[in-house]
Amino acid sequence: MKWAALSAVFLAAVPAVAGPFGLIGRRGQPAPAQAQQGVADNSGELYSAQGVANRIARTGVFRHYGNPTGGYEGIGMGATPAAAEANCCYRSRWNPRDVGYARMASGGWVACCRY
Repeated sequence: MKWAALSAVFLAAVPAVAGPFGLIGRRGQPAPAQAQQGVADNSGELYSAQGVANRIARTGVFRHYGNPTGGYEGIGMGATPAAAEANCCYRSRWNPRDVGYARMASGGWVACCRY
């Protein structure tokens, strides 16, 4: 009985559901449009997998930036470049058409695969 009450309190305390395209808030309102559209970038860095890997390593923000050239994007981290690539989303299913690697300040590697 105690666990049921605790579970109910926990479920009521989870106010938001995050999805692949944004955050749905407490009142069911979608997140602002700029949060759903990705990062506005005019430098061209996000047009290649290498650019995305460089940005992740430089900023330390491990996230998908999208694929402005079309298709899917996977990112992964590992102790070696090969391990980082193997940890990329969809890597076990598809062969990437573009791959980028970068070393982070922590010494680990980050990879970005574009499919």
